[in-house]
Amino acid sequence: MDEKRKTEGYVFFLVDTITLIFEIGVYFFSFLGPGVLLFSLKAESPVIIVLSVILGWLVAASVFIGLLIFSMRILVGKVPFGRFFITSSKASRWIIADRLVKIGNRSPFRALINDISFLRYIYYRGMGAKIDSTLLLGQRVVMPDPWALSIGSHVLIGDEAIVSGHKVEHSVVTLEPVEIGDDVLIGARAVVLAGVKIGNGAIIGANSVVTRGTVVPDNEVWIGNPARKLDLFGALKDRKALRG
Repeated sequence: MDEKRKTEGYVFFLVDTITLIFEIGVYFFSFLGPGVLLFSLKAESPVIIVLSVILGWLVAASVFIGLLIFSMRILVGKVPFGRFFITSSKASRWIIADRLVKIGNRSPFRALINDISFLRYIYYRGMGAKIDSTLLLGQRVVMPDPWALSIGSHVLIGDEAIVSGHKVEHSVVTLEPVEIGDDVLIGARAVVLAGVKIGNGAIIGANSVVTRGTVVPDNEVWIGNPARKLDLFGALKDRKALRG
């Protein structure tokens, strides 16, 4: 048991070190072009300087996204679903993909990616998600496993919500797809876990937790932790009965 823990610690240390070196390289190449352009312009007009900085920031963001997508395609490919030991070869793809997504999530471009429609579509599609261009994300939404997500049209995910396709417990990682239908609303700070299926027109209340493997039927409202169906008409009947 002790040997196993030592091996896991060594593996994570190595992965973290490689991730840090890789992340530095990604930022270097992302800002290299815009930086050279700004220094070569030698502009004196404040307007031109501001426009150049804005353009350079957008170019850097585009290069950054492109490098993450390219790395995802070359280093990872398709992430397999199932249950694997965290140190197994099958889990290695998920570990690499997870690190790439973490680089994106802690980057200065995160808000830009979630807010700008074409950057959002390119990034999440490139990272393996099946999404529609009508997807709307609130502030600081976290989707750590985009390759596990299938999201329909006109879906709104509220501020600081989390939609995850993995679970790690006792050195075992479980990877399962998450399916979200059309016209779904996921409230602020809600948590949707691996293996969940949410039907068309469903609503997940704010701060609710939809536990692993839950199936939410079409047009239902679910709230709470763990989330359960909100029986509005049943609640009204109970109130009337209490009033006599």
